[in-house]
Amino acid sequence: MTDNTNSRWTDSGRPGGVETSALLWLVLAAGLLLSGASIFATSFAYMVEQWTYAEYSHAWLIPAVSLFVVWHRRNALRGLLNKGSWVGTVVLAAALVLCVLGEFSTIFALQYYGFVLALAGLVLAATGGGGLRLLWFPIAYLVFMIPLPNFLQVKLSQDMQLISSFLGVAMIRWTGISVFLSGNVIDLGVYKLQVVEACSGLRYLFPLMSFGFLAAYLFQGALWQRVVLFLSTIPITIAMNSLRIAIIGVLVEYYGIGAAEGFLHYFEGWSVFLVCLAVLCGEAWLLVKLNDRKGRLSDFLRLETADASERQ
Repeated sequence: MTDNTNSRWTDSGRPGGVETSALLWLVLAAGLLLSGASIFATSFAYMVEQWTYAEYSHAWLIPAVSLFVVWHRRNALRGLLNKGSWVGTVVLAAALVLCVLGEFSTIFALQYYGFVLALAGLVLAATGGGGLRLLWFPIAYLVFMIPLPNFLQVKLSQDMQLISSFLGVAMIRWTGISVFLSGNVIDLGVYKLQVVEACSGLRYLFPLMSFGFLAAYLFQGALWQRVVLFLSTIPITIAMNSLRIAIIGVLVEYYGIGAAEGFLHYFEGWSVFLVCLAVLCGEAWLLVKLNDRKGRLSDFLRLETADASERQ
């Protein structure tokens, strides 16, 4: 007689069917992640500090959304825990190298992206390609909590200041008001308005892009519709910020400089961001109407437990 028990033990490595190789890759990946924990901790303290600024105040919600998606798909993940891949340890090692480069170059963004890449490597080591396909969104979504490098943010802010100023002045002229633009200074004659860094639109752009990425993921339409829904957050932000500048210019022309200061100024900012969200929702509604599969907007926005490939 053949001893089936010994044969089963040899094939699986341990009872219960979990392959030894999968467990080995997971242990190695976890060890690499722990070895870089001190580097991650240092950079994360700085990142959380950046979240206190208005441009990144939305970042507190990003990890919560990612964790919710992971929790929602927990049942599908259980069946993939014995399918780890050695590729995960390679990805994790590359992520740690990226973090070390960020440490020596003092470019913290490299460490942040290295951390996201490390999470992808850990998922690969624990669940293989199937798990990564299942969790690509909550991992990729963490990118929106990462502050841009200072030099890139400054350049982007300057460009958006100039674009918003140009479009805002064009809207003011459309109302019949005489106005002169010099760089980012709007000259109304009696008053001069400067479109400063805080009014560049980045405070709208970053949170709106994160919301647009989430909406595009939840939107059950064609791929091109999802791409359009996400990328449209950029022109929506620029257009609405320019409109805000134009409104302030018109109010200053008729009611004085007080319209550009204090509570009214901040209230206009919140109102414009809500309008941006409304425009994005309206765009999603139009995409539903263009879709071959008719239905309500709520029918196209849902979070599935598993991808179609995982259900087959």
